[in-house]
Amino acid sequence: MARPGFEAADSRNISRLVSAKGDPNAIIAAEVGPRYLDYRRQWDLARTFQLRPPFPLHVDYELIYRCNLRCPICIMSLPAEERNRWGDSSLSLSLDTVKELLDEGAAKGQAAVGLNGICEPLLYPDLPEIVAYARSRGMVDVMFNTNGLLLDEDRSRALIRAGLTRIMISLDAATEETYRRIRIGSDFEQVRENVRRFVRLRQEIGSNLPIVRVSFCVTRVNEHELDDFIRVWTPVADFFSIQQYGNTFEGDHADDRARLFPRTRTYDPGPAPRCGQPWKRVMVRHNGDVMPCCDASGLGLVVGNVYDAPLEDIWLGARAERIRRLQSQGLYDREPICRACMTKWGPTADGQGREAQGARH
Repeated sequence: MARPGFEAADSRNISRLVSAKGDPNAIIAAEVGPRYLDYRRQWDLARTFQLRPPFPLHVDYELIYRCNLRCPICIMSLPAEERNRWGDSSLSLSLDTVKELLDEGAAKGQAAVGLNGICEPLLYPDLPEIVAYARSRGMVDVMFNTNGLLLDEDRSRALIRAGLTRIMISLDAATEETYRRIRIGSDFEQVRENVRRFVRLRQEIGSNLPIVRVSFCVTRVNEHELDDFIRVWTPVADFFSIQQYGNTFEGDHADDRARLFPRTRTYDPGPAPRCGQPWKRVMVRHNGDVMPCCDASGLGLVVGNVYDAPLEDIWLGARAERIRRLQSQGLYDREPICRACMTKWGPTADGQGREAQGARH
C-alpha cells in the first residue's frame, strides 16, 4: 500500500514518521513561530554531535511510575516484584518540583518538554496545569505519549486549551482482536472514540494544535495490519509513527519476549552506530534521577538527581559528558547499558543477532 506523502526515518531506521499533511515540524512552526525553527536547528546539530548545548534542549519529566495497562512490549507487564526494581509507584514528581525545573529550564534555554517515561501521564491529576505552565514559561514544544484510554472529553478540552503542541497515542493495531493481544487492559472502541473526539474538539475549539500522532510498534503480533492501520487512521490523525520493537527485557524474560520480533525488520545499525540523545535531552525520573536518554534500556544509566544538584550541573557533569564522548566517538560498547540498548533490536536483515551486533564494534 502506498504511504502518505511525507516520510522521514531516523539514522538506524528504528522509527519512521509518515504523514499525508506534511512535515509535522512545519505545522508546529507555523503556529508557534520562529523560535521553534531555531530549536529544531539546534536539535539537528546536537543529534549529529555538532553542538553540545549549555542546557538540554528537551527534558522529559517522568511524573509517575504507573500505568493502567500491562502491554507485553513494556516493562510494566512484568510481575510486580520485578517491575518494582525499576521504579517506585508510590513516588512522583510534585507539581511544585516540576514548576521549579521548568523555571530553571526557561532561564537556561530549554525549548521542549515531554511528560513521559515509564508511565501513563493521564494518571497524573495536574497534567493540564503543567502543560499550561510550560507554555507560559516559553516552551515551544510540549508533548506526551499516551495509551488514550483516559482521554475523556474534559481532559481533552483542558489539554487543548492549555497549549499542548503534540499528543502521541499508542494504538498498535487495526482490529480489536489484535489490539487485545497488545494493549492488555484497554478498550479498543473506547480508545478509538477518544482519539476521534479529541480531533473533533480541537476543531471545535478552533486550534490547529496539538498535532495528533498515532503510533504503531511493529511486532510479530501485528505486522500484518500496518497497511490497514494507516488506511484507517489517515483521515483522522495528522501523522503516524511506525516503530521497530526493541527487546528491553532481561534474563528469561528477554528470551520470552524475543518472540515478539517481527518477521519484517527495517533496523540497520550501520558500521558504527552512535546515539545523539545524550547531546540534546535528558529524562528526570519520578524519583529525581536523571538519565541521558528516554529509552527504557537506559533506566540504570543515572547521571545525577535533581534533589541533589541543579539540572544544569548534572548536564555539564562528568558522568553526562562521558556518555556524550563515548557516543560521539562510536564507543558505545564501553558503556554496558548503551551496548545493551544498541543491540536490543534483534537480528538484522543479514541474520546477525544481538550478541553479533555488539561484537562487531
